[in-house]
Amino acid sequence: MAARIHFAVFAVSCALLAASALALPPAVFKVGDERGWTVPSGNGTETYNHWAKRNRFQVGDVLNFKYVNDSVLLVDHDDYKQCSTASPVSRFTDGDTKFTLDRYGLFYFVSGVPGHCEAGQRMITRVASASALNGAPAAAPGMPPATAGAPAGPAPVSSAPVPSWAGSGSSTTPASSSTPSPSPSPASPSSGASRRVLGAVSSVVAVGLVTLCAAITLFVVV
Repeated sequence: MAARIHFAVFAVSCALLAASALALPPAVFKVGDERGWTVPSGNGTETYNHWAKRNRFQVGDVLNFKYVNDSVLLVDHDDYKQCSTASPVSRFTDGDTKFTLDRYGLFYFVSGVPGHCEAGQRMITRVASASALNGAPAAAPGMPPATAGAPAGPAPVSSAPVPSWAGSGSSTTPASSSTPSPSPSPASPSSGASRRVLGAVSSVVAVGLVTLCAAITLFVVV
């Protein structure tokens, strides 16, 4: 009986080790890469929806918005569609906003400066389920092609609950004239790419642990 109990404890420990090896740490994504959160300048500048489309997000990941004389508004679908800044869910004005994606589904962001959203400074971010992360990057439904300087197309209404947030204050930012954005630079490697490498390594480690546990189990049984 004691041997069976020890064996059961050993099996559970192996399962926990394998699960912990497969767990991936949250990633921090710098929105817009080097240019940060600003009005797209045209001339082939990548739209924020296209940036979001080529990344993969999971619950717990962090969006890092960097901006000057601007703001970040978390809004619902209707306000995103109409570029309305009158009643945002949350408003951030600290210039270095770190927003945690705390649920699956769609998140809608716009600039709080008048005219910036209409000029293309808005973004839909989709957080996929854990199973979907194993496939190719998925775009939020209704995302338009990457056309710089043009407002993003409408997206379907999300039935997910409004997310909570923790971060900077919510004072209103006065409108300011936009300054030309710097010329686009090559996108820096995303945290998602690093996480895929970690995922591959974790998978190898997990397989090794399972194989080792199976070998020890066979040895004990025999």
